[in-house]
Amino acid sequence: MVTIRNFRQDDLTTYVQLVNYIDKVDGLNKTTSLEEFKHRIEQPGYHSEEDLFVAEMDGLMVGYAAIQRELEIGRVILNVAVHPTHRGRGMGSSLLEIAANHSHNLGSEVLQIPIAQGLHSSENFVRTRGFRVVRCHWYMSLAEYREITLKIPSGFEFIHFLPGEEESLCTLQNMSFTGSWGFRPNTVKEICYLLNTSWCRPDGILYINNGQRNVGYCWTMDHPTDREKGYIRMMGINPQYRGRGLGKAILMAGIEYLMQNGIKQIELSVDGRNQTAKRLYQSVGFRRKGVTLWHQRNLGSC
Repeated sequence: MVTIRNFRQDDLTTYVQLVNYIDKVDGLNKTTSLEEFKHRIEQPGYHSEEDLFVAEMDGLMVGYAAIQRELEIGRVILNVAVHPTHRGRGMGSSLLEIAANHSHNLGSEVLQIPIAQGLHSSENFVRTRGFRVVRCHWYMSLAEYREITLKIPSGFEFIHFLPGEEESLCTLQNMSFTGSWGFRPNTVKEICYLLNTSWCRPDGILYINNGQRNVGYCWTMDHPTDREKGYIRMMGINPQYRGRGLGKAILMAGIEYLMQNGIKQIELSVDGRNQTAKRLYQSVGFRRKGVTLWHQRNLGSC
């Protein structure tokens, strides 16, 4: 008999083991560590005991549905998966519909599920349940860095983030991404929380400054478990200062920072429709590693 219930704190270890086993079989790229998962569910605004659901059979956890609230932009993001040996029994459908109803009750307009392109069974599963593709994201990896002399445009300089600048970083980030698809404005509390994780080094946030204020930034991060892998987590330029070569300059500064700290593999993600950003990343050696298709279902009829 299958039971679906809310997540409890004593599920931590079993939940992470299930996520990683499903990832190993399906190649979902969702492998996580206990530390990383705890960080995710303890972040400001996350409600793990309301927004995570687990399916059990004979006392064993065999499936999960996890939602991430982004109600400020009218959406909820869902990840749902079932242990390979328990598929084909309607468990995935039950988890999905429970999560959809919960999201609807929270006031979300849409439910979105990101799926790696090529996972045909997962794509078919959601498309036969009212979802359609609305966007794609590229995941890119720096295959071969094309070393270019780092030139800072006249009148600008690079500086590092300093503790106490969380509010100005939050303002710059929100300003840089306003109007971007899927971007939910961040809060200072969220920025502070992320800065305190073990895979975020404050000096790994670089600014480009015009002598009076920071007009662009590159936020680099380590991988939570693989110390030779790093990320360009976010990178943006104040819209008033675009078109001056600042984006390429701050990107290269971020790459060099990571390499100087022993990072050998650098990854990032980008909206598939953002041609300008894709060309920029490709110009320094990034290549597409994979594509995530964002599937969406309207929740008005739940």
